[in-house]
Parts: sequence; structure tokens; C-alpha cells
Amino acid sequence: MKCRTIKILLLFGIVGFLAQVVIASDLGDLSQIKDWDSPAPGIWKTSIGDLDNEIRYTDIAADKPQMEGLLALPRVNFPFNEGQIAYLMSSDNKIMVRVPAEGDEKLYGFGLQLDGINISNRVMTLNVDHWSRGGGRTHAPVPFYISSRGYGVFINTARFVKAYVRNGNRKDSPNNPPPVDRNPIPGETQPRPWRSDLSSDAVEIQIHGEGMEIIVFSGNSMLDIVSRYNLYCGGGAMPPLWGLGFWHRVHAHFGAEQTENEVKEFEENDFPLDVIGLEPGWMTKSYPCTFEWQKKRFPDPSAFVQGMLKQGIKINLWENPYLSPESRIYDNMYPLSGSHLVWLGIVPDYTLGEARKILTDQHSQDHISIGVSGYKIDEVDGYDNWLWPDHATFPSGISAEIMRQSYGLLMQNMIYNDLFKVHNTRTYGLVRASNGAASGYPFVIYSDAYRHSQYITGLSTASLCGILWTPEIRDAENDREWLNRMQTVCFSPMAMLNAWYSGKKPWSYDEVTEPVREVIKLRMRLLPYLYTAFSDYNRKGIPPVRAMILEDGFLLNDELIEGKLNSELNPYAEGKIIEQIDQFMFGPSIMVAPFYERQAIERKVQLPSGNWYDFYSGRLAGNGEMITITAKELNNKTPLFVKEGAIIPMLSQTVNNTRDAFGHPLEVRIYGRTEGNYDLYEDDGESFDYRKGKYRIRRMTVSENRKGRLDLSEEVITDESTPMFGPIQSIRFMTE
Repeated sequence: MKCRTIKILLLFGIVGFLAQVVIASDLGDLSQIKDWDSPAPGIWKTSIGDLDNEIRYTDIAADKPQMEGLLALPRVNFPFNEGQIAYLMSSDNKIMVRVPAEGDEKLYGFGLQLDGINISNRVMTLNVDHWSRGGGRTHAPVPFYISSRGYGVFINTARFVKAYVRNGNRKDSPNNPPPVDRNPIPGETQPRPWRSDLSSDAVEIQIHGEGMEIIVFSGNSMLDIVSRYNLYCGGGAMPPLWGLGFWHRVHAHFGAEQTENEVKEFEENDFPLDVIGLEPGWMTKSYPCTFEWQKKRFPDPSAFVQGMLKQGIKINLWENPYLSPESRIYDNMYPLSGSHLVWLGIVPDYTLGEARKILTDQHSQDHISIGVSGYKIDEVDGYDNWLWPDHATFPSGISAEIMRQSYGLLMQNMIYNDLFKVHNTRTYGLVRASNGAASGYPFVIYSDAYRHSQYITGLSTASLCGILWTPEIRDAENDREWLNRMQTVCFSPMAMLNAWYSGKKPWSYDEVTEPVREVIKLRMRLLPYLYTAFSDYNRKGIPPVRAMILEDGFLLNDELIEGKLNSELNPYAEGKIIEQIDQFMFGPSIMVAPFYERQAIERKVQLPSGNWYDFYSGRLAGNGEMITITAKELNNKTPLFVKEGAIIPMLSQTVNNTRDAFGHPLEVRIYGRTEGNYDLYEDDGESFDYRKGKYRIRRMTVSENRKGRLDLSEEVITDESTPMFGPIQSIRFMTE
């Protein structure tokens, strides 16, 4: 062992020396990257150092790159000149890559950020964290960013990443502004105010490791770049149809009888329901967990689950991965776990096949065999005070740092592949942490951020990095806030009320019960449209819910407020970017601009260029302008706007469970006066047979007839599956 250590140290010394020699001959202390491999059109990758002992996020992606979708995208050129991207390998095992950035570029990304979407002029530490709202430490610190100049950069490593985003000016840069005196002589003219947060001409990204893979994506638009990233990471998740219905998580202490009564109340109050989530009380022990049914609360788990399934209700189980000594699999898992405990539970090393098998055999026997449909994977997001320390060890030899970054992904991978995909059954669930290359996993992130504005920001930032996010509703201070939150969550990837501590029901606020019922039922009517949007995510990489910066014709009105020097309140004259990020796209054609915060009943909406119409009336709302709307004029409905030429397939009437959507006739709404088409996607709604080509596409075409009026025609262009939805029953031309 001592001899091997000496050899390694000597090797690093030689590598460090050679790196310094090579670097010195190029760009000062930097080496140019000139060798790029192109695994698909518009994608280039290279590596620095040794990747043998590194985990790349693509190694644990849900699927291989979706080449069919990638080949369908337009061919584009490499977005940088030769040698523009450079790197540094230091003798203390740090690797830095430097990507140039021009003065007018806007940069977005680096995962789920809840404090803003523009990441320019920041220093971000990207590691999984439980409490932080931004700055890189979040539930999904994905090391991928995109530029308004038409490219994206993915640092494909499961290491902690530190990013200096246009922050840190190099002395040899020709683009540095002239210095400004912070303490000028009174009356002396200054070229600009002094400020500490000067913008540099590059993004510098650093890890502490042996190797780094860099992947560059190019495209004709930012949506094109994000789509390529998602497709390269295995394509987007394709949930079962039931996953897009309404979810309700019952109180943590509920047992079978209380849960059954809650389901009856949904029916009595005429509210849709597809999934019941059981919180920690379903287990014998939790924090740490046994994964075994609490028989006092659930005396006959099989009868309970089967009884729910007969009503069309799926069961989702909460769990965290830290194993209690009272679990029957504890002894076998003990030698396959890390050196430190979390809440006095062992931390299994799920990079080991034996550990995966122990857990999945138990889950299969106790849960899957009786009909459980999915999981909520909690507490994999890390928090320094209770997670394993960075020096912890794991039997596989994987570092504690990498385990922290990838643990949420490892759990998703195991549950998705070993419990559901192996049985040709789709699932949809929740996870507390995710990371790079996760787009193919059918798990939605939720968090402990509760401000409504953060919920909306999360929907935008999540869409830029291949993850799904739900602004789950838990509670509210008043009727108005309850309605506003419910309206936002109903246009997210998962419509869920999490009443684990509050015990709230959708009808808990009498004054807004009807509009709450109305928005949940509207989501159910939009199932054909939303399911097709997820198909586009899966096959084309287009996020089903996405940031407005990915929409053609949208001008993001962000404004830099210059910081004013104040020796006590702002001693470094730090500025602030004010962003308009309170609206988002739902599917290809619907823009959502929810009311938010406690008493919000009025707001401004920025319409992209082109004609946009009110969803409900078809009234022309405007074209590329800022408008003001009120809850009163919308009769407490969710503010929705539809782009010119949109074709929106809906169920002709509402249903309260997704099983009733199968075979249900359609209403098709047409907005504007433009010809166009829409491909409605159908499959069996529950299996992976669509991967074998067993799906159906109904092309709806709007064209002008001889009288100058618009007509709708329909043609089945792919017919490899039975129909999911019924025939078109009515057509509504939504124009005044």
C-alpha cells in the first residue's frame, strides 16, 4: 500500500510538472483544448485528465442518447473558435476549464435555482443541499448552463463544482475595463461608478478530481440547446397517464381506514383524484426506516392497496434511504454501507449490485407484489449538519463527495430500472435531489422552499437542465393564497397537495372551493394535450413545462440595478438583477401567468411577439406587449394565454380519474386564424411498449377551405397502438 501511494504521488508530481510545461507554452498558464469528439450533431465532448476513477452523470442516466431525436435536429457548427476553450491542471489535483463569454451574453442554468434565472456575474458552488435557495447549493445543482449566444456547456462529473460565472478578471485579458478610483477627489470625473462585482470575459469552472469531461451543445435557439441536452441524456421522462392526474398526500399519521375515508370525501365533494401518497407513518419505523408496513395502521396492506386500485387510486409510498437496525434487511446491508450514519441509520452503497438487490428484493416482496405504484424518495438532498461528512468512506471506494452528489440519482436509477422497468410498468414519483443527465427519470423534485414566487422560478430553472419540479401546495394563510398556489401547481409537471402535516383538503377554504375544483378539473380535461407534451419531452427533448426564455419571441425584461456605495449598508456597491420570471409555458402553446403571493389579485403579463389569445374566451390579448389582468375580470380563473395557430385537444368533459379518460371523446380548440397542425400522441398509458414503436399519432390539420374559412381534419399517421382517447366530438374556433 505504501509503495502504491509513493507511485501515485510520483505520478501526480510528474503530471503536475508536465502540465506546467505544456501550459506555459500556450496561453500563459492555460492550455488550449483542440481535440473534440462529436457523438451526435450539434454536440461535442472532450476530457481532461484521467476519468477512470470518476463517475460521470451520463453513466447513471436512465437511458442512452436518443439518436433518432438528435438526428432530427438541424445541423449546427461548433460555437467557439479553435482553442478558445482552455484549461488548467494544477499540481494539487484541481482542474479548471475556462469558457469565453462575450459582453452582451446572458447565461442561465446550473440546475434548480430558486433565487433567479440569470446566473451572470456569480460565484456558484454546485453541491446538493437541503436548505439553500440558490447560489448553486440546491436540490439539483446540475453543472449545465446555456448562453443567449447559442450554446450550452455541461461539466459531466459527479464532483462538487465551483463556477465563477463571469466573475474573476484575468490579468492577461484584453477585455478588462479600466480601474476606477473608489475614493476620488471631490469634483473629479469618473468613467463609471466604482463597483466590486465586475464582469469578466469568461466562465471558469473548477473541480477537485483526477479528470473532467466537458460537453458542448450548440443550437439555433436556446430551446434547441436544451432539447439536445435532454436527448443526449436519454430523452425526457414519459410518465403513465395516471401520474398526470391529481395527487393527494394524506397526513403522516393516517392509517388504512382514515385514508379510505379521505378518498370517499374526494368523491363526495366531486374532486378528481388519481394518487394517494402515504407519508412516514405507513412504516414500522422511520428516520431511520424499515420499509416495512406498520400493521397497527395498515393491518392488511394488500387488501388496502388492492381496494384503492379497484377505485382507480394508485398508492405512492414515502421513504428515506437510511436503514433502521430494526429492519429485517439491516444485517445483510450493514457491510455494504458507508462509514457514517444518518439519523442513526446506515447508508447503503447503491453503486454495489448486492446492495441494490437486497433493497429491491424486499421492496418487490412487500410493496410491488401487492400493487404499490411508486415512491417518494425523501432526504437524499443533503444537509451538512445531518448528512455523512465529506471524509466518510463507502465500500465501493466511491468518495463521500461523489456519493452526496449522485445519491438521489442512484435511488432513481434503482427504483426505475429494478422495480418497474424490469416488469414493463411505468412509474411516476417524487425525489428530493437530482443532478445531471436525469431527464429520463420519471421523478419530480419538491423542496422546503415555500414562497410562491420561488415555486414559479423553480418551474423555469428546472426546465433548463432536464429535471421536473412541482411547486407542491401544503398550506396557505388565506383563501386567496390557497387558490393562487393551487392554480400554479395544476400547471406543473405534478399536481399535488401535500397535507402530511396540515391535513388540508382541496375544499378546506370555503370561499374558493369552486375555483379550486374548476382548475383541477381543467387539468384533467387537458390530459390529451399534457400527455402529448410529455411525449415531445421523451422523443424530442422539449420540456413539458418550460421557462419563457425558451419561447420564440419572448423578451426577458431583466434590469440591473446598480449598487450605490455605502460604507455600512453596501460597502462594495453590489448591484442586483431584477428579473421578470413569474410566467411560464405549459406544453407547446399555453402560457401561464399565475397570481401569486398572499393577496395577489392583479398582475402584469409580458406577451411574446405574435398574437396571443385568452384561453377561455378566445379574445385577442395582445402582441408583444405588457398587459395588466385582474382576478375579477377572469372570474378567479388561472390566467392562461394561447399563441396564434395553436390546436389544443381536450377531453370533451371533465373526468375525476384518469382511467375514465381512456376512450373519452375530445373537444379540439383552435386559436387564431393560422393554418397549422398538431400531432396527438397515444399509447397504452402504462407500459414501455412505446419504446418498441407501439404508439399512435393522430395528426390534426387546420387549413383554409374554398370559402376562406378554417377547417379541421384528422389523419392517423402512426397506428401501432390502440386508441387512447375517443373521437373528436366538437371543434371550437376560439376567435372573437
